Amino acid sequence: MEKPDIKETIKKKAVEIFSEKGFHGTTIREIAKEAECSVPMLYYYYNNKNSLFEEVSYNEFILLIERLNASVTRNVPLADIYYQAVKQRMELNAYDKGVYKLSMKVWLGFDGSKEVRDKIVKWESDRLERTKQILAKACDDPEVLPVFSNIMVRIIENMIEKIILLDEVISDEEIKKEINFMMDSVKLK
Repeated sequence: MEKPDIKETIKKKAVEIFSEKGFHGTTIREIAKEAECSVPMLYYYYNNKNSLFEEVSYNEFILLIERLNASVTRNVPLADIYYQAVKQRMELNAYDKGVYKLSMKVWLGFDGSKEVRDKIVKWESDRLERTKQILAKACDDPEVLPVFSNIMVRIIENMIEKIILLDEVISDEEIKKEINFMMDSVKLK
């Protein structure tokens, strides 16, 4: 039987340990031990703890979001797209959920380095702009669009926080009800 790729093992163990102990409570030695590799081997892949943390809390998160976005069905009503996005988060495997949770903690300022948080905050800001462009299909009032976009993002983020951070299950009916309420509240003129 083939041994798993050591770099992937390091990332998986890093997500587990960073999630449990936080950035400042985790040592490279702990991660190397759990990944069953030497400290020099870990440093072969990552220059320092911050670069490993950035890899699992930012780079892996961006790849995850890109993968999730690519799997959303296109050419359906916007409400269905947002419903799919929330449902996807409930179906994440343990590693992806760990990555998501870690990046949310960094974004909220609970963990990690300033450099990584700044990247996540920038990404979030860019995402809000993309969301406004998408939601412009449902709202053509330039004065209402920014408010509509902000509220829609907050509703979706709240559901995702419940799913990822609190391990809550949200019913399909509740997801659809909240999304449809927002979509119905802003009709194209």
